[in-house]
Amino acid sequence: MKIIKLLFYTAIFSIMLFGSQLILSEVLKMYQNNELKNNQSALELLEKQAIAGNINAAFLLATAYRNGKAGVIDLNKAMYWYEVSADSGDGDAMLMLGWLYYKAPKALDVNIKKAKYWFNKAASKGVDEAIEMLEILR
Repeated sequence: MKIIKLLFYTAIFSIMLFGSQLILSEVLKMYQNNELKNNQSALELLEKQAIAGNINAAFLLATAYRNGKAGVIDLNKAMYWYEVSADSGDGDAMLMLGWLYYKAPKALDVNIKKAKYWFNKAASKGVDEAIEMLEILR
């Protein structure tokens, strides 16, 4: 996964939202230190940023829901926010959707057709791992 990309973009595009004192770089630090689930205002900031079209915020929010750093693991919310990010052109989000449909952790059903769809979209963005997965799934 491209957490380096996330770190890079978050550091560059750290902006304040709606007068909040929290900025995305601080939210990212909370995520890395596993403190995000204890800070509702940070989660709200991420969601507001994601709704406003910040694909990095959407990707981080999806990842936090996928791995439980937003509190409990919520794969439906993770899928939703990965789709928001993917629909905005994020190849890494497309890759993650492919993996979620391919591996189907916990409450999700395996769906190879949807996995291939998302791996194809990620591959079209030049994501090497997606290209490799399409070779495996032939």
